[in-house]
Amino acid sequence: MKIIRYERWNDIDIEFLDEFHFIKEHITYTNFKRGEVKNPYDKILYGVGYIDVGKWKSRYGKKISEVYLSWMHMLERCYDPEQKNKYPAYYNLCTVSKIWHSFQNFADWYDQNKYDIGYEVLHLDKDIKYPKNTVYSPYSCILVPQRINELFTCKTKENGLPVGISMSQSGKYVASYNGKHLGTYSELEDAYKMYAKSKEAAIRKVANEYKGIIPDSTYEVLMNYKVLIENDKNYLAN
Repeated sequence: MKIIRYERWNDIDIEFLDEFHFIKEHITYTNFKRGEVKNPYDKILYGVGYIDVGKWKSRYGKKISEVYLSWMHMLERCYDPEQKNKYPAYYNLCTVSKIWHSFQNFADWYDQNKYDIGYEVLHLDKDIKYPKNTVYSPYSCILVPQRINELFTCKTKENGLPVGISMSQSGKYVASYNGKHLGTYSELEDAYKMYAKSKEAAIRKVANEYKGIIPDSTYEVLMNYKVLIENDKNYLAN
């Protein structure tokens, strides 16, 4: 940073010498010399996230704000190397759009899209609307109740078979959903069709339970959602 105006020792303006060139006015020379002037564009979270200039705060009193926690965890999943074992499906595989590197931009979007679901927690989801999407952005993300988000959790498997499918001792494919046996099939595609049918029905059932609570656009996404084998992260195509 550099001094661009000096009125007296306790009234100077400084400019930060980064890509944003933010100007901070009416600070003291002492704070400037000590390096104690905060730059709202410093990338304080995982080398990408910065607070920016605006009305949204990370804390209100001693409590961390709900929107800041959502923003922080989003960046953490994608960019924190210490969390790569906790979030193997995110780290170095998913990214956050540059517009959301700014906390103020993310908080604006969050405030415009949040809604009351009582005691439940809203989750930020990037791939219900667009399956296989890997970028968190205002275009791709929606806010959904935790219960809905958990319907789309994909458990990691190492046998190359999609979720809901296992292999019988006779070498056939066994389909199941939520603990319910759906039949044994010679072809993987036939077994998966039964799993997909049951999961789609479960998604529509829960969507109808939240109708009038979740936004109409989110309700439509859920009602039209298709469970496809090619979107399963565990499936290894031959």
